[in-house]
Amino acid sequence: MQRSPPKHRHDGTSPLPLGMDWSPPPKRWEGRNTIWPHNHQTGWSYCVMIPSWIVQADPGVSNDTFLKSVVFYRIHVGIQSSEGVSSSHGVLKRFSDFLNLYASVKKTFPKKDIPAAPPKHALLRINSNRQLLEERRRGLEEWMGRLLSDIDVSRSALVAAFLELEAAVRSSFQEWNQSTSDVIAGPSSSGMFADFPRLDSTSQSVVSDLGSDIAFDESTDTGDSNIIQSSKQSPIITHVRKASSESVGSDASSLRGSEAASVTGFISNSILDGSHDNDVSSFMDTSCETLNDAQVILPMDQKNKLFRLLLTLQRRVVTGKTDMEDLIARLNQETAVKEYLNTKVKDLEVELEVTKQKSKETLEQAIMLERERVTQMQWDMDELRRKCSEMESKLKFEQNEKTRVESENTSASGEKELLVQELEAKNEELDSVKRHLEEVEKKSKSDIKVLVKEVKNLRSSQTELKKIANRYSEEKTELQRALQIERQRWKDTSLSQKKLLHECKILRDRLQECGVNLFSEEDDKLIIENSSVGDALDLLATSDNRIGLLLAEAQLLAREDGPTISDTDYNSSTKSAGLNTASMNGTNANISEEEIRKAVTDLFIDNAQLRKELNSITRYALRLVAKSSDREEIEEAPQRKTVLNRFLSS
Repeated sequence: MQRSPPKHRHDGTSPLPLGMDWSPPPKRWEGRNTIWPHNHQTGWSYCVMIPSWIVQADPGVSNDTFLKSVVFYRIHVGIQSSEGVSSSHGVLKRFSDFLNLYASVKKTFPKKDIPAAPPKHALLRINSNRQLLEERRRGLEEWMGRLLSDIDVSRSALVAAFLELEAAVRSSFQEWNQSTSDVIAGPSSSGMFADFPRLDSTSQSVVSDLGSDIAFDESTDTGDSNIIQSSKQSPIITHVRKASSESVGSDASSLRGSEAASVTGFISNSILDGSHDNDVSSFMDTSCETLNDAQVILPMDQKNKLFRLLLTLQRRVVTGKTDMEDLIARLNQETAVKEYLNTKVKDLEVELEVTKQKSKETLEQAIMLERERVTQMQWDMDELRRKCSEMESKLKFEQNEKTRVESENTSASGEKELLVQELEAKNEELDSVKRHLEEVEKKSKSDIKVLVKEVKNLRSSQTELKKIANRYSEEKTELQRALQIERQRWKDTSLSQKKLLHECKILRDRLQECGVNLFSEEDDKLIIENSSVGDALDLLATSDNRIGLLLAEAQLLAREDGPTISDTDYNSSTKSAGLNTASMNGTNANISEEEIRKAVTDLFIDNAQLRKELNSITRYALRLVAKSSDREEIEEAPQRKTVLNRFLSS
C-alpha cells in the first residue's frame, strides 16, 4: 500500500478557507502591522489567542444576581494574508463549548493522542473567583495551542466551525476593502490626479453563502485604481507635460526633441502592453517608422490631437489591465469558495449521515421506550386486577367478620352480666384486702423501729468485720500463691518423672542392643553360632565398652537436679499462710522423687553390671571351648562336645 506524502504547513492541501493553516500567535498584536513568527509569503495563516473573559447574566435572571452568571471566554482569531496584512475576529465561547470541542475531536480522531482539556471543578464555584477564572483562561489558551499544533486537527471542520474561520475571513476582506477605499479617497490622491478625468466603473461584488446566511461584498473602485496604475506606468507622459508647460519660451528644436522622445517612448510602451486596437497600432507603427527614419515636425493642432489619442489609448490599456486583474482575482476567489463549498458539502453530508444514524437510534430508543411503557401498563393493569380481586376477597371477609361480631355481641351481653356479678364479688374481696393491708402497715411500723435499732448495731460492728475480711483476703491471696507454687511443683515433678522414664527407656533399649547372643539351643544342646571364637570375643569386648558408657550415663542421670522451684520458696510461702507442706501432702515430694531416681538408676546399674558379668562368663566359656577344641584336634576325639558339656566338665 502506497503511503501518502507527509503533510506540512502551507503545502496547498488545507481544506480551510483560502487554504490557510494554523500558526503560533505573535508575541504582540499590533493590528495590521503585526509581526508573525513565519514568512507571510507562504500563504494565509490564522492564530488563536484567549486574551480575556467576560461575565454575563443568564437570560431571564436579574443582573444583580452574580451567582447565576455565565462566563464567556473571548477568543481572538488572528488572520494574516499572503501580503502580510493582519486582521482579527472575536468569538465568545463558554467553558462547556471547549469541553464539547475536546469530546468531538477525540471522537473524530480516536487514534491520535489528543491533549486533555483543563479539568472542570465540581465542588468549586469558579465563576465567583477571578483568580480561578484567570487560571482557567491561561489553561484554555495553552490547551488550544497544543491542540492546534497537530496539523490534522488544525485543518478539521470542527476547529473551523468552532473558531468561525469563515466569518473571520469575511471580516478580513471587509477591513481590507474599507482601508483600500480610505487610501484611494485621500486628499493626496485627489490632488495628484486632478488633471485626469475619473473613469467610474460599476462596483463588483462577490456573494457567497457558505451555510451561515451571511454574505460579504468585495468592492473595488476601478477608476481610482486605473489612475494610480496609469501614474505608475507612464512617468514619461507626466514628465513631457511638465516639460512642455515649463519650456514655453525655449527654442523649437528642444521642444521638437522632447516631443519626439515622449511620443517614441509612449508608443513603445503601448506596443509592449499589446492592448490597443489594430487601426491605432498600424497608425502608431507608421508614425514610429516616420519618426525613426526622419524627424517630422507636426503642427500644433495635430500634436494636441495626437496627445489626446495617446492619453485615451493609455486609459483604455490601464482599464483593460485592471479588468483583467479583477477577473483573475474573482476567479481565484470563486475557486477558493468552490473548494471550501465542496469541503463544506462533504462535511454536511457526513453530518447528515451522522444525524440520520442518531435519529434512527433515537427513534429506535423511543420505540423501545414505548414498548416498555406498554408492557409496564400491562403489568400495571394485571397488578390492578390482582388488587381488585384482593379487595373483593377482603370485603367478603369483612362482611363475614361483621356477622360474626354481631353474633359475638349477642353472646357477650350475657357474659357482661356474669362479669358484673364477678366484679361485685371482687370489690368485696378488695375491701377485705384493704383492711388486712392497714393491719399489716401497723405491724410494719413496729418492725421498722426494731430494724432501725438492729441497723445501728450492725454499723457499729461493721468495722470489726471489715478488719476480719481484710485478714481473710490476705490469707486467701497467700493460699492462692502457695497453691500456684504447689501446682507448678507438681507439674515440674511430673515432667521430670516423664523425662526420667523416657531416658530410662532409652538406656534400657541401648542395653538390650549391647547384648550378644552367641549360642543357639538345638536338641537340648548349646551351639556357638559364630564360626570364629575370635570374632565372638571381639563382640563381647565391644559389648563391655558400650555397657561401660551406659553405666556412666546412668550415673550422670542420677546426679541431675530435681524440680525448678526451690523448697525454701515453697516453705516460706506456706509458712506465711500458716500451713506446712507436710500437712498438705503428707510427704516431701522432692525427697520421694530423688529416691525414685536413685532406685531406678541403681536397678539399671545392677542390670548393666550383671550383663557385664555375663559377658565375662561367656568370654571365659569361649576361651575354654577354644582350648578344648585345640585339645580335641590333637587327640582326634570322635565325639564332638557341646559348649555346655565342656563348661560343666570344667
